[in-house]
Amino acid sequence: MSSTVTTQSNGTTRSTKDSQTRLDLGDVLHVIDSRTGQYHAIRIDQNSINASDLKALKAPKDAENPEHQNEQGLRVYDPGYSNTLVSESRITYIDGLEGTIQYRGYSIHDIIGKKKFVDVSHLLIWGDWPSTEEARIYQERLNNVPLIDDSVFNVIRSFPKNGSILGMMVAGLSALQSSDMGAVPAHVAKNLYMGQPANVDEQVIRVMSSLSMITAAAYCHHSGRAFTPPRQDLSYVENFLLMTGQVDAGTGLPNPRYVDAFERLWATVADHEMTCSTAALLQTASALPDAISSLISAISAGYGPLHGGAIEVAYKNIAEVGTVDDVPAKIARVKAGKERLYGYGHRVYRVTDPRFTYISDILAELSDEVAKDPLLQVAFALDRAAAEDEYFVSRKLRPNADLFAAFAYKALGFPPEFILPISIVSRTQGFMAHWKEAMEGPPRIWRPGQKYTGKLNRTE
Repeated sequence: MSSTVTTQSNGTTRSTKDSQTRLDLGDVLHVIDSRTGQYHAIRIDQNSINASDLKALKAPKDAENPEHQNEQGLRVYDPGYSNTLVSESRITYIDGLEGTIQYRGYSIHDIIGKKKFVDVSHLLIWGDWPSTEEARIYQERLNNVPLIDDSVFNVIRSFPKNGSILGMMVAGLSALQSSDMGAVPAHVAKNLYMGQPANVDEQVIRVMSSLSMITAAAYCHHSGRAFTPPRQDLSYVENFLLMTGQVDAGTGLPNPRYVDAFERLWATVADHEMTCSTAALLQTASALPDAISSLISAISAGYGPLHGGAIEVAYKNIAEVGTVDDVPAKIARVKAGKERLYGYGHRVYRVTDPRFTYISDILAELSDEVAKDPLLQVAFALDRAAAEDEYFVSRKLRPNADLFAAFAYKALGFPPEFILPISIVSRTQGFMAHWKEAMEGPPRIWRPGQKYTGKLNRTE
């Protein structure tokens, strides 16, 4: 069916897609191009238009400004993809105005605290809740991924102990990739994953399990503690805590309270639709490399202070406040425009982030741990002050759920510099769901355009 109809300046009407005139398109955007006098009817589908339909809006070449490329059709200038849909997805639905999050059509209100990691990750990646047998097999497959070998450990341990944990993770993933070059499409010179669901599933399992080990190994190297290998009889979350050494001294096993807190936290932040890091993953995945290459792109994007790295920035900002007694002065400086209050406000939500309530519940259960941490005391004093101040209330500057999840990890015994790595592990179930969906096809490399503003035809 034709999507775009053009009426020329002489009043005749023609289709830009085929020879058949089509005016009955349902919902349409009516456009008149002032440069040519032509009318265009552009189909609206699910409150969006296809950017390719704008190519029909062509104007004569501008001899003085050839960089405008008028004859190639109208383009959309959208810095940062602020109002551009770049893909279709069946994974996560978000409504920032209503405060809604759904995974595969299920509200998070029916998931958090009711489903385990193995269930939520299966839902995200494969589209349905697992049966009891499917959950058992899935957990077994995760546990059967071989322990990362010495080459990966050695790469991680080559870093300075006080170096970047995320850097260690990226290096560890690169070493893992090099240990199995047969899984790298360019190396074997063929498509391995697009339209190859068995290969995709194998890589998903391998990456999820191996990243957990790599992250734990990086933390152990950073903190100077021994790495404990995962056990076949423990869950994914239990093994992560075991490998990082977060265990009870008496039992040598993770505290069940902490395991439960992690289960709920990781369900809360499992995926968040088209974030910057998810977009980075999909941009890379569109070139059809392996899952590790795509995940490294996501991790690198997450390190930025405008994305996941904002959590570390917020912690440093909170530490600089001083004590609880210094909080009023901090609030005053923020209101005067002299400083920012990091961790408040969200690009998506105009109401309270629906994840916030669940994270608050977890923090309430960890009140004894919170009471022992001076940094968290300052953080909560800042939150109370902001919640009661008209300046923040009127601007709808509410705390970011990711920041409060970070407080929970801190209360559970992890230092601020390890919170972003933990968040990456928790989000990998979502990353792998998006990678798997991308590999279902059809293949199309992401190739955004640009608006050229430089000089042309220079001779000296």
